[in-house]
Amino acid sequence: MKKLAIASAWAVLACIAIAPSAGAVENSSARADTFYDCGFLPAYKTPGKRAWYNHCGDGPVKIIVENIWFQDREKCVPPGLTDIEYYSGGYTTRDAWYVGGC
Repeated sequence: MKKLAIASAWAVLACIAIAPSAGAVENSSARADTFYDCGFLPAYKTPGKRAWYNHCGDGPVKIIVENIWFQDREKCVPPGLTDIEYYSGGYTTRDAWYVGGC
């Protein structure tokens, strides 16, 4: 009986170790060529202090860019890192999120 309890405990621990955490799918993986998380990167997390968007998939996608001065704007971005403040005239970007394909 003791061996069964120990085997069960190890099985539970193994499942916990490999099970993904809730919500980790969208913003946890990074492309092999960068160590940044996928998705919106606020200015304080980038070397140039400008907001970026890191698209980790294949092919361009459409994102919404939320800026502090003007209405939200749609933008198509390619795979990899994109300086989204370049497209907003350098104004501070508060957020950006994926909405679909281009």
